This record gives sequence, structure tokens and C-alpha cells, in this order.
Amino acid sequence: MSEKTEVNSDNSEKDVEKKDLITEDDSIIPMAVNTNDDPSLPCLTFRFWVLSTFFTTLGAGISTFYLYRPNGQIYSVFFVLLASFFMGQMMSKVLPTRTFRIWRWEFSLNPGPFNVKEHVCIVVAASTGGTSAYAIEIISIQELFYNTHIPFLKGFFLILSTQVLGFGMAGFLRKYLVRPANMIWPVNLVYSNMYNTLHDSLPEARKKLRYFAIGFVIVFIWQFVPVYMFNMLTSIALLCLIAPFNKTMNRLGSGYYGSGILNFTLDWNAIGQFGPLYTPWHTGSLDVTAYENYSPVYLSTSFAFTYLYSFMMLTATISHVYLFYGDEIWRRFKASRKEEESDVHCKLMDKYPEVPNSWYMTIFVAMLAIAIALGYITEAHLPWWALLLAVAIAVIMVLPIGVLTAISSNTNLGLNVITEMICGYMLPGYPIANVYFKTYGYMALYQCLLLVSDLKLGHYMKIPPRYMFISQIYATVIGGLVNYWVCQLIIQTKRPFLDGTEDDPTGQWAANGSQVFNTASIVWGLIGPEKTFGPGSFYQPLLWGFLIGFILPIPIYLLHRKYPKVGFNLVNIPLLCTGLSIIPEYYRNFIIVGFLTSFASQFYAYRYKNKYNYALSAALDSAAQISTMVIFFCLNGVAQVPFPEWWGSNAETQGERCFVSKEI
Repeated sequence: MSEKTEVNSDNSEKDVEKKDLITEDDSIIPMAVNTNDDPSLPCLTFRFWVLSTFFTTLGAGISTFYLYRPNGQIYSVFFVLLASFFMGQMMSKVLPTRTFRIWRWEFSLNPGPFNVKEHVCIVVAASTGGTSAYAIEIISIQELFYNTHIPFLKGFFLILSTQVLGFGMAGFLRKYLVRPANMIWPVNLVYSNMYNTLHDSLPEARKKLRYFAIGFVIVFIWQFVPVYMFNMLTSIALLCLIAPFNKTMNRLGSGYYGSGILNFTLDWNAIGQFGPLYTPWHTGSLDVTAYENYSPVYLSTSFAFTYLYSFMMLTATISHVYLFYGDEIWRRFKASRKEEESDVHCKLMDKYPEVPNSWYMTIFVAMLAIAIALGYITEAHLPWWALLLAVAIAVIMVLPIGVLTAISSNTNLGLNVITEMICGYMLPGYPIANVYFKTYGYMALYQCLLLVSDLKLGHYMKIPPRYMFISQIYATVIGGLVNYWVCQLIIQTKRPFLDGTEDDPTGQWAANGSQVFNTASIVWGLIGPEKTFGPGSFYQPLLWGFLIGFILPIPIYLLHRKYPKVGFNLVNIPLLCTGLSIIPEYYRNFIIVGFLTSFASQFYAYRYKNKYNYALSAALDSAAQISTMVIFFCLNGVAQVPFPEWWGSNAETQGERCFVSKEI
């Protein structure tokens, strides 16, 4: 319902006494973020409750549905942003404007024109709750592979506690990750620019909107070519075109199954997946006898290096943030609110009351209590001290990882590998305990940074923090209910196809993600890391990655201190390790064109056409994602109208013409 925005004018005149050690780059923020604010704009309107519920329910349902399909589909935030804009505009024109009174409470279905603040709250809610919760995989593997039914209350509270626990940590990071101007969260600049472009009526905004519309239409139409008609353009493997049946050339050239050398793509879904236009250039129990009689676990070379880089990333994050950001973090820890310097956005946001720390603490304690209880009343067998350790790991790592995410928000530095390993050493032979431990440790940090990122978006868009908080909590509850219901519906009706007892004759159902999740629970939980990485094991040397990662940022820092103008501070070891670790997980078709696009953006468009850089990024990303959704649902999904197979769209090789790549 409509509300009046709370304003605290006492804080609006706060003065500044100290400067950030790293100041905001004036060329980055102003081009995407307005410095004006209208505190009278309502946020949690009737339109918000209707549209946020609709898009959250739709997103949670679609995301969970496609979790059990062989070809997944991402629920596009840009689709929600554009669709909710037009639906909100329509509702503002057709809903009655009269004020309704019930006792002392009054509300309006249509408090005025659809405004940017309620629009932001709608999209934030949908992006928060309109996903498939990570804990759904726990329910899936227990149902499918351990024959354990998870009833509603246990399942819902598992989803809720894993999704909301991290929110309780977020409130204590505002001083370090939201208010500082140098914590820019680059992806939020794209969203901020898009919101302002859609809602502003100034001539410059109208010009940006035309620029956005042109880019959107061109890419929307173009995406039909690589995605539907000419699949080769998604991965142009030059080496495979030269020698399509040569194993060596296929191994080197394939973007899907090889190294992606001299591989190009003209599909923006591939090019734009890491944000080249807006990311800153610088940024049961184990049968031991049976196991021993079978064989040790062997990892592929690329998979083994993934673990090595993951180990390096973890410790490099700690040393890098301590060396380059430690002084500023310590200063902010000691500084009171009155001593803290505020930029123009902080001064505008000081008008609104913050979410009390007691709200965050209450949520944190309540979710922690639920998590501990679930460890005993479910089949997890996760003791309370192990759960506390999982959360402690997230608490310790959230600030250093948060700093790196804030300066390069396309990089997801997760804790899933290290939490699996720690629990595997502590509780070997307990696979379900391992996935519970991993999920709470990983998701506490992930969800915490999700809320912090949205708080920064609210900071840019001048959304009262309490309304942003309410939007996310509400959407998480709605999304959790939908996640559980859709999960159980699909498992109960398609179980034989999902657990592998039968092959789906239509090829429409396969729990590939759940099978990978289950395999991880076996490798780390049932077999345990002691047998894979323990003394005398083949992969024990990979553990040196922890020490190497911790040491690598030190010479970089010393060089920066000695030669401060050279730019050694732009060498980010944790981000390099993260990039190396994810290469085996992704197709390699994006690397060359993604690099060239990023180079062109940061060194040309960013310098000479910077006012349109973020508008262009929003146009390309939204057009590519929405076009792919239209193709998937209208042509490949409901209508089943495949494009005729031809030379440039070969089904056997997904268009690449690397005919022996799968045999490698």
C-alpha cells in the first residue's frame, strides 16, 4: 500500500572531517547516477506489492522449473526491469486514484505517476526472490538419491534460513561497503543509468533513451541470427574450420570442448556475460574396502587446476585486501558516524532513517537458531559447532571478498570449495552434512553481498534503506514458498527421469545440476578430502596453492609502494585467480571478443562517449537476454519450430564444426 516516506532531516547537514584513502573517480559515477532526490516519492505502493509478487512468483517458478531441464533458462533481470516499467505505467493510468480509509489506516491504489523508486523496489524484490534457491539442490538430492522426503516445514525453513541468514550480516557492512564512494559496485551503475534513462524527462535522458532503444532493437533482432539461425556465430572456431576432423586442432580451437584459441563469437549472450562495458579495466557412510578395491579419485587436469586457483584465490583475497585496503578499513572501524566523510550521495541518504542494527541482529540470530535446529531434526547430522564454524567462515571472509566484489562486481568469489573441504576433513563419511555445511557457509556470504549490493543501488537511487530491506525479505519469503512447491511438484511427477531409473523419451527432463551436486557430496563428504588431498596422495601438492596465493600480493604491494605511479595497485591477484578458476566451467568462446569489447569500451567509449557507455551496456544485455527468452519459449519451447539444419547450424557440433571435439 502507499506510504509516506520517512525523513530524518537532522542528519542532512552532516559535515565532513576526513577523506577516503581512495576517492571516487568522478568520471565514473556522475555519468550513471543522479545527485537529485525527491523524498516525497512513495516506494511500497499498491503497485509495488502487486508487481513484485507477480514477478517474484514468476521468476521463482521458472528458475526452479528449468533446474530440472537439460537446457536451462535464466530469468532476466532486464526483462523484469522493462516489463515492470510498462506494467507500472499502465497501472498508474487505469487504477482509481481515490483514497480508501479503514479505521485509522488510509491507502490509495494509485498514489500518483509510476515513479523510479517503486520501480527499483519491484526489480530488487524480483531479482532477490525470483531465483532458484541454492538449498533446492539439497532437497533434490535427498529426494532423488537418498530416498528421503523433505516435508514442507523442514524444506521451507531450510530455504528461508540459507537465503536470509546472510541478510543479518549485511547491516554491519554498510560503513565499509555501501557508504564509501570508492566501493562503486559497477553493475549497479548500469542499473542506475537504465532507471534514470527510463524515468527522467530531461532532454539528455531522452537522448539516452533513444540511444538505448536503437541499441536494444538492433541487438534484439540480431540475436535471432546466432541463437536460432546461424549457430556457428556463437562460437567461430577458426582452427576447426581449417581442420574439422583433426583432434589436435579441435582440442585447441573449440570454444565448447577445447581451449578456445582463435575462437570468436558474435553472440552478445557470450560476449556480455562478464560485463565488458561496465567492469572497470583494472578489476550415508563410506564403504572403505569397496573404495580401496575400486580406485582413488582422479581429476581432470583442468578440474585439478580449478581447485588450485580456488585455493590461491581464498588466501590471496585476505592478503590483498589487508595490504591495499587495510588502513582504510581500520580507519572506518574506528570512525564514528560524525567523523565519517560523506559524499553527495551519503548526504542525500542521511535524510532517511537507517535499518536498525537490532533488525539485522534479530534476523541473524533467528535464522542461526533455525539452521542449528535443522541440523538435528533432519537427516543432515550436522552438529551445532560445525554449523557455527560454517557461518564463522562466511563472517571472516565477507569483508575482504566484499571489497573485491565492490570494485569488480562481476566476479563471484565463492566459498563453496573451501567449505566442502573443511567439512570433509571434520565429518568424513557424512555427505548430507557436507552439503548443509557448504550451503550455509557459501550462501551466508553470497546473500549478504546480494543485500549489500542492493543497498548500494538504493544508495545511488536514494531508496530509503528500510524499504529496500523490506522488499528483499518479502521477496525471499515468497520465492522460498514457490521454490519448494515447484520442486516437489516436479520431483513427484518426473522422479524416474530425474533419478536416472528411466530415460525420458522426449529428452525434456534431466536433473543434471542435482547430479553434479550429489557427486560433490560424495567426493567431499562420503569419500572425503583426506583421500584426495591427504599425505601421499597424487593431488596433495595442490594444497600449496594456499601459501602461494597468500604470498603473491606481497611483491605487488611492495612494487606499488616503491613505484606508486606505475599502476601496480591495479594488478589484482584474487581476480586473476578467480578468472583462471572459472575457465573450465565456461565455454571459451567469449575470451577474445570479450577482451576486445572491454578494451574498446574502457579506452575509447569510456573516455570519449562515456555518457552513453552504461546505456549501451544496458541495451545490449537486456536485448540479448529478452531475445533469447523469446526464441526459447516461442520457437524452441511451446511452438517447437526448429530452424532447418544447414552448414552454419550443425546440430552435431552446436554449429562449431569441430567434429571430433567431444572425443577429446
